[in-house]
Amino acid sequence: MLKRVIFPVLIILAACSNPPEPKEKVVTNNSPSKHKPSNVKPAANPWKTGSYAPKEGETEGRKYVRFVTEGVFSDSTNNNNYLYAEVIVNTANAGILLRELKKSNPAMKFSEPVRIKMINSSGQELQLTSGRGWNNSGGIMIERNNNDYSQFRIFLLECEGIVTVEIKDSGAKTYNFNLNADGFSESFTSLQ
Repeated sequence: MLKRVIFPVLIILAACSNPPEPKEKVVTNNSPSKHKPSNVKPAANPWKTGSYAPKEGETEGRKYVRFVTEGVFSDSTNNNNYLYAEVIVNTANAGILLRELKKSNPAMKFSEPVRIKMINSSGQELQLTSGRGWNNSGGIMIERNNNDYSQFRIFLLECEGIVTVEIKDSGAKTYNFNLNADGFSESFTSLQ
């Protein structure tokens, strides 16, 4: 008797747990607008062009290109601290401004020469040494002495993609950041 009762109860439960299939809905698009193809915009050039304040008697200041990025720096006590880096290139020289911990801090001043190592995406390496500040406020100048500026400029003109930069001071500090060389050639040639 128990078998006779359980079997119909199971059939009723199975029928109740399977809801009926939903009715199909036909959706029509009565929109008066036509499908517009999406215009894929090329990536913006990361190298921005600017100009210095004009000197007395000049109507226009010298032009430069500028790249801004973030990275990390380490010293003997701390690793991977925040770094804000700016690279400025004009037709006479180049500068690298490094700001530790936050971008509103003043650029680092170096009293001893720094070693700069750059490696592009194809593995080519450029090594430079600089002992001069970009200006009185700090930074690193890459100047024409020893052809450093020419090597730096040509290296960036020939590169594509990401360039890793490592800067070491005479102490224990190491600064690391990446440059995007895409667009440098276009921006730099617009300076002349």
